[in-house]
Amino acid sequence: MNIPSQDTQQPTVLIIENEVSNRILIERVLSTRGYRCLSASNGREALELLDHERPDLILTDLSMPVLDGYRTTQLIRERPGLENVPIVAVTAFALSDEGEAARRIGCTEYLTKPFKPRQLLEVVARLLQAPA
Repeated sequence: MNIPSQDTQQPTVLIIENEVSNRILIERVLSTRGYRCLSASNGREALELLDHERPDLILTDLSMPVLDGYRTTQLIRERPGLENVPIVAVTAFALSDEGEAARRIGCTEYLTKPFKPRQLLEVVARLLQAPA
């Protein structure tokens, strides 16, 4: 779990991803654009982090050990103050119904891996209403 120092000027993105290389890549792409990144390697870590952090946006892998992205999203949506935080589901499975399943459980948007950095930046910027 990575908890950098608080900077209220930067939008904060929580990255929930069990693959270290994917998490590092996402953090690098977002931090170069001025986003403050928090990270967790599974849903349980993310929920612990959310006890004392309030991100502006959450990116979650759907397929993770310990606590997957589907259940994590449901639990996040039940927390006061997090009901309207945008959640982007990220998965390697490009099944047509998986995007709809992610939306049904509370995800705002859906990205399929591998995605281009530009795609990630556009989704994050649109959901935070910031320049890409």
